[in-house]
Amino acid sequence: MKKYLSVAIDDMVESVGNDYNKGFRKCKAEELAEKIEAVCNAHDQQGYEMVSMVPIIQGQHIVFSSDGSWANSVTEGVIITFKAR
Repeated sequence: MKKYLSVAIDDMVESVGNDYNKGFRKCKAEELAEKIEAVCNAHDQQGYEMVSMVPIIQGQHIVFSSDGSWANSVTEGVIITFKAR
């Protein structure tokens, strides 16, 4: 058994928006929460304790014209670190 173990849950974004902002992305929060729960429960059963969870955040900047643009950052996933008990 390893003393420390890290697990990445990523690619938890979807494109949303109307014709004006089709590039807007948001986190699939419910699905991400379910995956976090499953990973944490599985590693707990294997004798690991979660010690940290760090978000994976990605930014995006879109220029529509010289008069305006928008930007957003979205949580893409998490990195969870476990320690053997």
